[in-house]
Amino acid sequence: MERRATIGLLFGSLASLLFTGFYDENKAAKLLLRPPGALDTGAFLATCIRCGKCAQICPQKAIILGRGEHGLSIGTPYIQPRQGACNLCMDCSKLCPSGALRRVDKEKAHMGTAQINRDTCLAWQGDECKICYTSCPFYNQAILLEDYKRPVVNPAVCAGCGICEQVCITELPSIAVKARE
Repeated sequence: MERRATIGLLFGSLASLLFTGFYDENKAAKLLLRPPGALDTGAFLATCIRCGKCAQICPQKAIILGRGEHGLSIGTPYIQPRQGACNLCMDCSKLCPSGALRRVDKEKAHMGTAQINRDTCLAWQGDECKICYTSCPFYNQAILLEDYKRPVVNPAVCAGCGICEQVCITELPSIAVKARE
């Protein structure tokens, strides 16, 4: 009897962990910043064959492949801008054999949108800093300067490449890209 109870407890715990992991993965998959041209999350996860070619060809080494903690996203590409931003070369989408990364112009590569934390941004605190503004590949379009001093993101133009987040000089980036939903 004790053996059955132990096995039942282990099975129940395992099932609970698997269900929780799947549930969390559905949330987590939406939070991953996918390379340019990525299909919407569900279609992307179903289409990506997890070959890793996109990560191999990325000249910036910005593309990382999901690991065990990413659940259903294991083996799929994503970007962590603070570690390596996308330069929008579009090589990954040209090479993708499954079509999970579509070929799009860099102007239409909306991976996400940068968001500024005005409470920690040096320019919004009165200091002189324009590094995100000057580093943006869509200069004076995706990031504009309010009163020639403070950065403001134009979400209609921002591709979500993460260059602004990578170059931000505050310890925790004051500008960060939120993955598209």
